[in-house]
Amino acid sequence: MRADRLVQIVLLLQTRGRMTAAELAQRLDVSARTIQRDLDALSLAGIPVYADRGRAGGWSLSADYRTRLNGLSPAESAALFIGTTGHVLSDLGLSTASTSAITKLLSAVPASARRDADLARERILVDHADWQGAGEASTWLPVLQQGVWEERKLRLHYGRARRAVTIAPLGLVAKRRSWYLVGLRDDGEFRTYRVQRISQALLTDQTFDRPAGFDLAGHWENTNREYFASLRDCPVRLRVRGEVGHRLRWAPNAVIDDATERPDGWWDVVMTFERIYEARVYLLGLAGDVVVLEPAELRADMLDAARALLEAHDADHLPGRPSVAGFFQ
Repeated sequence: MRADRLVQIVLLLQTRGRMTAAELAQRLDVSARTIQRDLDALSLAGIPVYADRGRAGGWSLSADYRTRLNGLSPAESAALFIGTTGHVLSDLGLSTASTSAITKLLSAVPASARRDADLARERILVDHADWQGAGEASTWLPVLQQGVWEERKLRLHYGRARRAVTIAPLGLVAKRRSWYLVGLRDDGEFRTYRVQRISQALLTDQTFDRPAGFDLAGHWENTNREYFASLRDCPVRLRVRGEVGHRLRWAPNAVIDDATERPDGWWDVVMTFERIYEARVYLLGLAGDVVVLEPAELRADMLDAARALLEAHDADHLPGRPSVAGFFQ
């Protein structure tokens, strides 16, 4: 285990340059003290690692040192080749380059690892597209991509805003078939822009420096968590039959705050939904397996919906049967 971690440290320093012990510890999920011992061991083994002291310091490899530890294990090869997402590469104009790169990588890995990579590609497909398959227009995506790659500021006309805004483009995120641009405004505020709503994007000659320590994946996760937390303002208390309680985890725009098992096999659950309407729509699908305890407004809403459902399905009041064509109009 330690030998594998030592190899990872060398490869990280070789590919990323100077890194602090804290950054290495976070990447490898160990303590900074463990990293310090590992670095001492590498130095004793003759690997030219050295520390720069001071505010901008960290650990580095000698500029002329290059390791040849570039072989991939079978599991690493499988992990590398599974994650190709076709529509993302196509939107970025990288489909042909991806095919060529995969061919080159396959020829470079050992025969044993190549077999596992081939098996993974044949048996596992990652598809982030919606079932409808309809993608969004991305007219400005090449310009945005150029700004991200070259670290040049962009002037965007976004949504209904009359004035253009100047941003430093920090990254692009593909969410299903939609693209989002993460940018930093001149006032220091991070913003997320949906590419479909950008009416014009102009690449400027003004360059920028990426914020120190900015991590696109971490920023996106935190932004989404804060956004959905701000939307949820409808707390509810439920009593749920134990066998179906797991289905509550799939409620859209909702979170389970607490769950306590009862002696009778039911559960008392506290959840927060975005709105009462959404709580009603989802909980009606658990009819007979869930009882709304609070708030009273949601209980009354559920009762009204249940009565309307019974009335609509009363045989004495069944409306005329619509045609299939009329049903979908």
